Amino acid sequence: MILPSSKIFVFDLDDTLYSERDFEKSGIEFVYENLSIKHISLETILNNRENWIKQIIDGSNNQITLQIVLDIYRNHFPTIQLYKDAKVFLEKLLSQGTEMSLITDGRSITQRNKLRALGIETFFKNIVISEEVNSEKPSEYNFRMVMDNKIAENYIYIADNPKKDFITPNKLGWTSICLLDRGQNVHKQNFNISSEYLPLFSISSFEEIIL
Repeated sequence: MILPSSKIFVFDLDDTLYSERDFEKSGIEFVYENLSIKHISLETILNNRENWIKQIIDGSNNQITLQIVLDIYRNHFPTIQLYKDAKVFLEKLLSQGTEMSLITDGRSITQRNKLRALGIETFFKNIVISEEVNSEKPSEYNFRMVMDNKIAENYIYIADNPKKDFITPNKLGWTSICLLDRGQNVHKQNFNISSEYLPLFSISSFEEIIL
């Protein structure tokens, strides 16, 4: 895929630049260790993540509440890393002086900790986090926050969730690109939806984008 020479890249975060399953694993391990869980093994919890919070709360004699678990999980500094191809791609854009921004839904401290753990918080001219702007995708407000009155056709948006990621950039005249599920996305991709929600292009790896 060859893109225009003059362009601005805008990225989603979770399951686009790194695996959100890795964040989930990191958070579960941190909660388990922080609360000194004894009544169930960490391996058992990790092998059945769908109800991991209930497993931790059950058997705690009411000493552990849902809010305690969520606060520790959401505020922890995660052990995560960029997808290898994403790392190469971002570093290449950075070396070329290409403008980059990021639009992500989530809590401020959670998403900021992810960016710091990945070592990319300083890569982006604009970072739009839903809690910080009190607005979530697909709101047009989140996308317009990174536009700065530049030519809309030059914006390249790379994300993973057809349900909310592409309908708005499509309306704004951006080039929308979906990174296909590598087999472990938290939110499964459904392309059997109205065409206005679909990306213009789909890729399996950042290596497919020729700068």
